[in-house]
Amino acid sequence: MKKKIFVMTACALSFVMCLLGFAGCWLFKAADKEYEVLDMKITLTDDFYELENIAQTGCFQSQKAIVTALKEGFSEYPGLDSYTLMQYTSASLEANGIDADIYQREGKNYMYFTYERSAGGKDFYYLATTHKTGDAFWLIQFGCETKNKEEFTDKFLNWADTVTFSSYGAL
Repeated sequence: MKKKIFVMTACALSFVMCLLGFAGCWLFKAADKEYEVLDMKITLTDDFYELENIAQTGCFQSQKAIVTALKEGFSEYPGLDSYTLMQYTSASLEANGIDADIYQREGKNYMYFTYERSAGGKDFYYLATTHKTGDAFWLIQFGCETKNKEEFTDKFLNWADTVTFSSYGAL
């Protein structure tokens, strides 16, 4: 009888522990949070924080990923406004010595490409998106360690899908 009660108690405790484990994963999941820099908004998770980066228009980082945004205004580069999104994306690849295929995100007004780089003894994976607004091109890059590529590729695309531009709208 004691053995039966022990087994039943152990099973009940195991069940409760499993439920608490699942609830913990659900309860502690990072919530969506909107971030804004100039006229660009993006929804990431609330475990990101904004960093100062003089080389970028905006920079957001979490423990495992980073997002940078660079606005290149038409007024800063004469003739840039005549570029198509494909021309700008190709020029960005060429200027940065990146050999990558360019993709149009289905149903969205942006293009993207992926590439990998090493720095500080680590390998990094990047998914970069390009956007054209009424006054600028934007290059938004999502990065993580290459070992986390599978975990983040879909997240990067989903986050890119949330990008909006308030003052001029995407073309």
